[in-house]
Amino acid sequence: MSEYILEVNNVSKIIYTDKCKKSKGVSDKPQGTSRILDNVSFTLERGKITAIVGKSGSGKSTLLSIVSGIDAPTTGNVKLIGENYYKLSKRKKAEFRNRNIGILFQNYHLIPELTCEENIRMPLCFSSDSNDNPRIDEWMNAVGLYDKKKLFPRQLSGGEQQRTAILRALVNKPQILFADEPTGALDSKTGRQIMEFLVAYTHRSNMTIVLVTHDMEIAGMCDRQIELADGSVVG
Repeated sequence: MSEYILEVNNVSKIIYTDKCKKSKGVSDKPQGTSRILDNVSFTLERGKITAIVGKSGSGKSTLLSIVSGIDAPTTGNVKLIGENYYKLSKRKKAEFRNRNIGILFQNYHLIPELTCEENIRMPLCFSSDSNDNPRIDEWMNAVGLYDKKKLFPRQLSGGEQQRTAILRALVNKPQILFADEPTGALDSKTGRQIMEFLVAYTHRSNMTIVLVTHDMEIAGMCDRQIELADGSVVG
């Protein structure tokens, strides 16, 4: 088994910004391009938290989308847990994601008809670990959600919805969790509380977390920082 859980090799992302008009049956051809990422390479060890930082427009969210399997690179390769992810078939990718990857989106994607606790438990419906109540109760208590467990998303504050989404992303014990601004909807005190929980859980479970953040205090709590500028790694 590789010592690295994530290997990013010469990843670039280019988007076409304009096209020539069609004429006499000739297909559109790209007229302008924009390079969002430029030959990005790095490796990550297991059991660590890494923050991707940089100014707005530096390519942070695009990089997170590519390494988490949501978007494909224009060139380069991503190896996740030893697999050349973008060389897998569509079916194999889906199986691989379900088995190994957790993703935390900025807009939460909570199911409005389910309570806070039911949203957290929902991924367990598709696993053999469906009765792990002590762990869920312990987690909800640790992040201040235990007394909110029977409330629906519309009855929760933005920060409470964010914490619900974080626990849901962890409940299947993914090997690697990708998170876009996981403390963005939280006040500084609660954000630090969540990060302390994630740091402790990561080091205890040997899970890996890759997160995007603009908060340098949060980034400072991580084991490593990768800084982007104009689509390239600069630190």
